[in-house]
Amino acid sequence: MKRGLSLIAGALAPSLFIAPASASERNGASCPNITEASIEQGVLKCWVTLEYVRASMCPRVDYPNYTQIELAGVDQCKPQGMPLHGKASVDSAMTPLSTAPRFISSRAKAVVTDPIGTLSTLGAVAINPPPASAYERQIGSNSQDKFAARLTVHVWPTGMPVTSTVGHSPSRGVACPAGMATEMLDGMRRLVCIGADVHKAGCDGVNPLNPLSPWTIERRTGRDLCMSTDITGNRVTGQYTIPTNAGYVGAMGNPAQHGWSLDVDRSGYADYWVKNGTIYKYPVAR
Repeated sequence: MKRGLSLIAGALAPSLFIAPASASERNGASCPNITEASIEQGVLKCWVTLEYVRASMCPRVDYPNYTQIELAGVDQCKPQGMPLHGKASVDSAMTPLSTAPRFISSRAKAVVTDPIGTLSTLGAVAINPPPASAYERQIGSNSQDKFAARLTVHVWPTGMPVTSTVGHSPSRGVACPAGMATEMLDGMRRLVCIGADVHKAGCDGVNPLNPLSPWTIERRTGRDLCMSTDITGNRVTGQYTIPTNAGYVGAMGNPAQHGWSLDVDRSGYADYWVKNGTIYKYPVAR
């Protein structure tokens, strides 16, 4: 019985590679939709995996008269005439590379007909196929064997100025400039570099209207709310949220009147208070 190798293959239409029109320093840099992404120690990297496949064939160069192929277990090449070196059969060889690679991605949702061309739109050029030694035989059950090798290709995040990538490799990723705070958004796929205080919106722990019912934050589409109940059990809505971990308390009044700006739904449904005068910068290539 031959073993088969399960492959997960797929890709996206080229239009999904296009950088958003709203790209700016405030939006930071984000990995294109079809790429895998990671942020480790403040470094964002984006990559895809290509799979190259070559077929099984006879004859091999070193056994030129072994032209008959037998599909039993590992494909075997057998001679049409006199055996060479006393060998009744030899393992098959692999064909020269003739087909485009397949796009392998856990985020793939559609078919890419030209993976190399599509990757070139992201700045990936001169992609060299894997060496022959990288291919592994995949034994077919009732068909010719195949040989497959995978190649990791790193690409730049969208939103990066092209000039800042010159002389650098996307495999090293991008990070915020020195002295800038790092904010990781969109499921660790987007990196924003900020130069001012940014604090998640929250609420005071104590409600003077009812000390037994502290304020709690209610996340929602649009402006978040501070909720509590009065001493009679009626629902009470606060007038504003406050920046958490910033030494700010509700008794100081609406933060908007004290140099703070409310960034509604900054990360998912969560609002953030941003100290006025915030500076944003693009990440830099490492």
